[in-house]
Amino acid sequence: MGRGAKLRFPGIVARESSIKLWFMYQGKRHWQSLKLDPTPANLKHASKLREEITQKIAYGIFNYQEYFPDSKIAKDMIEATHAPTFREYSVRWMTANSHLATSTLHDYRKRLDHYVLPKIGEKPMNTITYGDIAELLGSIEWGSMKTRNNTCTVIRQPFEMAFLDGAIDANPAARLKNLKAQKEPPDPFSLDEANQIISIMRKDCDMYANLFEFAFFTGLRTSELLEVKWGDIDWQLSVVRVSRAKVDGEVKGTKTGQVRDVELNSRAIAALNRQKVHSFLAGAQIFINPNTRKSISRGCVLHQYWGRIMRLSGLRYRNPYQTRHTFATLNLMAGANPMWVSRQMGHTSMKMLLEVYSRWIDLADRSREKNKLEIMLNVPTVCQYLEKSS
Repeated sequence: MGRGAKLRFPGIVARESSIKLWFMYQGKRHWQSLKLDPTPANLKHASKLREEITQKIAYGIFNYQEYFPDSKIAKDMIEATHAPTFREYSVRWMTANSHLATSTLHDYRKRLDHYVLPKIGEKPMNTITYGDIAELLGSIEWGSMKTRNNTCTVIRQPFEMAFLDGAIDANPAARLKNLKAQKEPPDPFSLDEANQIISIMRKDCDMYANLFEFAFFTGLRTSELLEVKWGDIDWQLSVVRVSRAKVDGEVKGTKTGQVRDVELNSRAIAALNRQKVHSFLAGAQIFINPNTRKSISRGCVLHQYWGRIMRLSGLRYRNPYQTRHTFATLNLMAGANPMWVSRQMGHTSMKMLLEVYSRWIDLADRSREKNKLEIMLNVPTVCQYLEKSS
């Protein structure tokens, strides 16, 4: 090397047959090589070039391609400007899944618009890293793990589509892990509390009283209650066939996709008989909106009414879904066969019932075992029998 190699300029490094310079750009240190001999004049030129670059970076007008057109970074930037953005692929993915239930698509759109697109929507797909996604997820205060996990889904799938299209080399979201969501345990009403709620409703609105009495004593989901029709009732066998549900105003199959027959007890039949005067002749939905006399469009209508009645009752607030849990726990505590209860509820397997209601199954079992001992204690022994007969 010549004498110039001994000169020192900030950010400039002399090599045997070239000059390297570095600068900070977009939060990263970038090294670029100049095919110039490290002479004093060339080192001075490199230093001035670096000063020019750092000034333009400071003013926000630096163009990488202009200064280093043959560099890999410049080529990647050119490619990135032509690459589809996450927003574009999210639209394509939503379009490809337009066959899904309206409620599902609405939920996907909500997650994208609220959590994802504001952060990475305009970024080219091939520039988004796993770290970018992890940072996005970590910056949000999630109301529940279920919300976070559902958001992971709407991030993963557009990337997977882009990967299968060959637009990106790998799916950076493929390694996202769903966090275990802690399910809220059942919080059922006692029989006395259920009767108290129905009694208050009976004085306020007969139709809603019938609906919720039917809910308490059949265990139907709220979405199923909205779509049960008079034609679904078999009066001779005392069963209701449950095959439909209404979610966000859209009629669809049941949550599990299965049709089931729910046996009707005396309380459920009584609720139906009282409801006949309101909707039987129309022959459509059993439970209708008392104000419009038409079908109840959305579950939120029931939630609003339920909230008002709960305030009037003075009971601790629990949501309407607890009517379903109440049905299950009342039956289990009464000694009903868990397998029968599971079928009534429409569970896909006994495992779900055992996991959700194990506490009440255990209480019922303990009560039965205790009663066996009590019966034995109250049965006279042979000695007692002989004493009485002598």
